[in-house]
Amino acid sequence: MPASNRELALKPVYEKAVEIYATKPDIRHDEAAAMLGVSETTLLRLRRDPNFWAKVYDHYMVTFEGDVVGVLKAMVREAKAGNVQAGRLVLEHSGKLQKNINITVMSPFEKWMNKGEIDDAEVVNEFKEIPAELNDFSDLPDRKEEKGTWRARNEHGKVRVEITKEERRIRRNEARKIMRSWQKRAEAAGVDPLPARRPTKGQRKAWESKIIAKENQVSQSPQAQAGNSNTPCKPKNQKQVNPKPPTPPKT
Repeated sequence: MPASNRELALKPVYEKAVEIYATKPDIRHDEAAAMLGVSETTLLRLRRDPNFWAKVYDHYMVTFEGDVVGVLKAMVREAKAGNVQAGRLVLEHSGKLQKNINITVMSPFEKWMNKGEIDDAEVVNEFKEIPAELNDFSDLPDRKEEKGTWRARNEHGKVRVEITKEERRIRRNEARKIMRSWQKRAEAAGVDPLPARRPTKGQRKAWESKIIAKENQVSQSPQAQAGNSNTPCKPKNQKQVNPKPPTPPKT
């Protein structure tokens, strides 16, 4: 089925949209529509195409391969500067460093099959000089003089400081909640609040003991048990006796 004139007109916009979303994945929908010069509805229709995001991914992988080369060049520079982790990464990527040891156990038949005469081989010692353009690191950012070990220690220290701040904040909030609950209990028991200055441990303990004593005194009073009424409470051991109705006279 031939493509319509509208589809042909939107083909350059479609390709430009693929490039924008591949290079700027965090771009907003309205910003992309403004860059393409189309409405948001038209851009939404293009994004609903089943092949749109597959083409975005393919376009990104092309630029990704170029970024990998820059990363490897930066790791080579770090390795030459003495960074052990960077050197390990470069060697692993090039296959020069093997972490796993492969042990192959061959049967006698396989040994007999692989057995053969070995001809004398010529050993050639040839060293090719690395081209100057491969050792040019002028396009890379300046390397910090801080070593990798000290950098890791400093980053670990910053993380511990942030964690300690968060733990202190949580403990401070818990202490404030407990203090507010004690203040409410003191107000209900009729105990004066603590002074504005920070009390000592002894003053705080005496204040809490006074609140507990007031609460016990109120709970043990007969009026509190009867609901603060003027009628005295009936002892628990006294049984309530219902009065018997009068006996009618005999006729």
